[in-house]
Amino acid sequence: MEQRRFLPGLGRHGEFVRLPRAYRQNVRWIPHIGDIFPDFDATTTQGPIRFYDWAEGSWTVLFSQPGAFTPVCTTELASLARAEPEFTARNTKLIGLTRDSTEDQSAWCAEVEILYDTPIAFPLIEDLTGILTNLCGMQHPKESTLTAIRKTFIIDPGLRIRMIFEYPSRIGRNTAELLRSLDALQHHDVLDVATPSDWKPGNDYLVPSAMSNRDADACFGQSWRAVNDYLRLIDSTGLFRHREVIEGKTGGGSL
Repeated sequence: MEQRRFLPGLGRHGEFVRLPRAYRQNVRWIPHIGDIFPDFDATTTQGPIRFYDWAEGSWTVLFSQPGAFTPVCTTELASLARAEPEFTARNTKLIGLTRDSTEDQSAWCAEVEILYDTPIAFPLIEDLTGILTNLCGMQHPKESTLTAIRKTFIIDPGLRIRMIFEYPSRIGRNTAELLRSLDALQHHDVLDVATPSDWKPGNDYLVPSAMSNRDADACFGQSWRAVNDYLRLIDSTGLFRHREVIEGKTGGGSL
């Protein structure tokens, strides 16, 4: 395979990247963490929506699937539907997308409900032309030129992309990981903490690397301790006790 020297910038020792010629292309927009998600009009299984009007003020999980009446997608849809009360408890809406008509999507949802005794209460977006699939980088030509991959965006109430997942067509999503990621993002926003590998609610947090010890004292009181100069742990129980004292004085909110 022919490769060309690609120079977005040299490394400290003059390193560079060799990128296959076929991979060099101009793109208008690639969704990144931190971007405001674009507004759009869409036809869904629950009628027409304007995305900003539908999503603003809530967290949103927007996910693409390769297609209706397919095995992996069917198990995903059922899993997300069963977990919808847990998403609702986190102020989170679910919305799916496939390159099928709403008629096919609705018939599929009815069949999933029969198979799993679980109604599909969230909307699915019809994207027959692929306009959203292509705009949001949901179609990977090496995987399929006709259908979307399994791409997921977690979007916050301010409509900003906070997390992106990508799975190939034959590998199903992990619903529990979506919920865990939402918990981590929401705890980060409220508590200004970082979360370690495999974190779950109730586990200890980490002091963010950019935070000074003085700021950590102000934010976390005596609930944190330093293992070394870059690894600092926050006891979750101690932190919530500290916040109860502070919020009692200021009237602040909590998780």
